Amino acid sequence: MTTIAEVKESFETELHAIFSLDQALAAERSALKRKAFIEGRKLTAEEVKRRKEVAVTRGELAEAMEVLALDTVDALENASDVDNLLANIGAINQQLTDDLDRLKQLEKNVAKVEKIAKGMAEVVDKLLSLKNVLA
Repeated sequence: MTTIAEVKESFETELHAIFSLDQALAAERSALKRKAFIEGRKLTAEEVKRRKEVAVTRGELAEAMEVLALDTVDALENASDVDNLLANIGAINQQLTDDLDRLKQLEKNVAKVEKIAKGMAEVVDKLLSLKNVLA
């Protein structure tokens, strides 16, 4: 079984090959037209035919890129290290859930401390009032 890194490397190699071929075909297609322009003439029947063939081949390359993308997704889903990655993500999610639970408990404790502090402030106010009355 392949790893994610191997799938990525294979994808990039194949994609580069497709792009290189596409660029070469585009350059050939342009060169045919440029040659006729420089020579001050219309494209010959053979040149027109070749330009059409190049256009069809470039369309096939676009389809090949779609197939490559689908094959790559399939390979990624079956990569040997996907299970480890999913397990790590699961562990991180569990840790985040635990952290959230602790934060919720802390929030409850803060609310209790706030009530206690308000109660103590009221007691202090009453004691100060009594002190002023007794003084």
